Amino acid sequence: MMGTSVVLLLTQAATMSAAQPQVVFIEREGVVGIENAHCRILFDGANGSLLGIANIPLNDECLKGAERGQSPFRIYLDLVKEYELGDSLGEIGKKVIRAADCRMKYVRKENGLGLTYEGDGLEIALGVVLAGESGASDWSFAVKNTGHQARTFLPSFPFFGGVRLGADPAGNWATVLNQAGSTGPAWKYQGGVFGNGGQFSMQWHAVWDPATHSAFGVIFMDPDAKAKQLMLNEPNLELNYFPPVTLEPGASLRLPPVRLMVYKGDWRPAARAYRAWYDTAYQRAPLPQWFKDSDACEGRHLKKAGPGVKADYGGQFVLDSFRDMPRAHLGLPIDNMEYAYYSRGSMLHNKHTDGDNIIREDLGGPEAMHDGIAGVHRLGLHVTLYVEGYIVYRESDLAKSGKAERWSVMHKDGSIAGPYTKEGFYHMCPGCTDWQDHLAATAARLLRETGADGIRLDSLGFYFLPCYNPAHNHSSPFGYNEWMKQLLSKVCAAALAVNPDALLTTEAPVDWYGQWFHGGLTQVYPRDLPLMRLAVGPYRAIAYAQSGPVWGSVSGLAGGRSCWEPDLERLEGNWLCARHPVHEALAVGDVADADPVSSDPRIVTRQFRGQGYWAIVAARPACSDSSWPAYGKLSDQRGEYTLTLSGLGSGKDDAGTAPAALCDIETLTWKPVQLERKGTNLLAPLSANWALIIVPDPNGPALVDFAPLPVLHAGDSTVIHVTALTVKARAAALTVSIVAPGLKAPSAPVAVPGEVAVAVPSDAAPGLYAIKVVGENTLASKRFLKVE
Repeated sequence: MMGTSVVLLLTQAATMSAAQPQVVFIEREGVVGIENAHCRILFDGANGSLLGIANIPLNDECLKGAERGQSPFRIYLDLVKEYELGDSLGEIGKKVIRAADCRMKYVRKENGLGLTYEGDGLEIALGVVLAGESGASDWSFAVKNTGHQARTFLPSFPFFGGVRLGADPAGNWATVLNQAGSTGPAWKYQGGVFGNGGQFSMQWHAVWDPATHSAFGVIFMDPDAKAKQLMLNEPNLELNYFPPVTLEPGASLRLPPVRLMVYKGDWRPAARAYRAWYDTAYQRAPLPQWFKDSDACEGRHLKKAGPGVKADYGGQFVLDSFRDMPRAHLGLPIDNMEYAYYSRGSMLHNKHTDGDNIIREDLGGPEAMHDGIAGVHRLGLHVTLYVEGYIVYRESDLAKSGKAERWSVMHKDGSIAGPYTKEGFYHMCPGCTDWQDHLAATAARLLRETGADGIRLDSLGFYFLPCYNPAHNHSSPFGYNEWMKQLLSKVCAAALAVNPDALLTTEAPVDWYGQWFHGGLTQVYPRDLPLMRLAVGPYRAIAYAQSGPVWGSVSGLAGGRSCWEPDLERLEGNWLCARHPVHEALAVGDVADADPVSSDPRIVTRQFRGQGYWAIVAARPACSDSSWPAYGKLSDQRGEYTLTLSGLGSGKDDAGTAPAALCDIETLTWKPVQLERKGTNLLAPLSANWALIIVPDPNGPALVDFAPLPVLHAGDSTVIHVTALTVKARAAALTVSIVAPGLKAPSAPVAVPGEVAVAVPSDAAPGLYAIKVVGENTLASKRFLKVE
């Protein structure tokens, strides 16, 4: 093979420059490299291939048994066919260039380690800058055509071969970047295309060894969300960019840099590092204030009431008119209720969507929906509307006009069939400007007509669709991520022009959507914390209703009860009340790197940090894995256990106790408790199958609660007895206010302890009415008042 030129060059990251003096360069016995106290990276001094990456404190070589000469990049040249998504690069590239196939020219040791190679008319640049204070290093990669003819190729960077950690790599664990993310055995998950939230929703990956805590994390620092595919084939980690690149003589390509981390831990340190990069890489759409406080989300299909008409399942409302929406919401006041089957097409064709999104007349049309949503708002609740972002029904006015067919995704062979063709739908291309404009106009019209609080574009987030439709004038069939930027930007601008506080979401979460949208649904229910909860913010994943309240309590995500599990209604109602005082910690607060340790391994725990307090959740689910629906329920088994809360003690074994508040969520019973201090830990003996513990800081907020409420009727009243749950709080001078949407309560502050009367209006509909206690430096308590 003719020689190939590779230049290894990296501009030192500004965040690493102060630590650079602690970095040592290595050049001995045919090896060149760079190291500090945390990490050593070695290359072959003759051919520049990557020899090893060592975790020095753990004495662990991260690349074990790798095929020599394979890492850290590949270039696929001389393509034998036109590239199509899903092609194996090794099969369509006649020539594969690796570091071992190149001829080294020189080694440079300033601003990081640089190696230069040349030959075959290409010059390839790769370099490493190592931080002095951690095991993080920044890598870059560039290719220049130094020949006399244009060259076409597919680049792969990074390529790390032989990623095996600890003494027994068979037990390695890894991240799974499907939707909000989960974890699983390393190499079971094969990666995917970035932009398809069901495959690759965030630009990072981590592998770790649970036995030794040796960990290997990679962050792909690409703010432009270029088209690429993460390939995870044991034991190799490879990031492939597509479509092919053609470089004219003298032209260069520089790929986005990569941050490599070797450290002690699991996925969470890598997620925090990704969050730090993400926060600098993207402008973020500000969350609507009401959504910051929103503690639940559930979908509802609408059905027209009539003789003998009943709900087919728990996810339906049967209404005479949209004006009945407030009454329906009182069954269980989920804050953010999303409506489907509200369009004329759903009425005529019994389809969840049609593409027209004209509000159905049989329930009163847009005027009645506007009145109904206004009534929901008076209950302190919110409504979003379902809008399909991908498919259009063939019997819709949009389809009959011929527009849907013209706007469809077209395959390379000219066909437009897709996964929903048999159901009678066309599949829209997000890069078609007419479809983009239609969705933007639809979102604006619906918000204007109904006063709804938000729009969710269904399906979007779950695809990366090549499109060859010549009518759309695509510069490349693979511009899906660029098309989505245009679509989301247009919908965002149009919607916020009508309602600046509108919530915008998609079906699956994709982190860079956060520049315009506020979140997306997820149906991944891991036993561990969802990865996106730490890795991305304030863009928020929202749990599908199927998750149920038990998993929702340890996920840190807003969700709702299972539509198909009506027995969860009581538990969901209890969780909505129990979580209310610590919603800020659960939704956006930090999460401890280590979950509290339970003496019973069946207990799932989480430790969230709020403003001036810790919130600890413990649950014994009906099953130990993430299967649904059992994971959404509590176990029938009972038993006492003890939680060890790390880092909350004084550091002395004889330090005594710490005041806390404990809620048995099954019964919604709060009580003050004293937790035993043991060294730097707190011990919490529990017997509840589902518990919430609040541990305030010495000057943290007080939790103020009130006793369970009686069942009332329209026109009745009751007295609320307000008390504080900690000794410190009871001794302090506290005043609170009562917030009771739909009820009558005095606006004057109430001293704690104290009493306040609440009355039910004579025209109040039956249902559950939320009553909240709020006050400065106070964690707000919440309970439901049932009106029959």
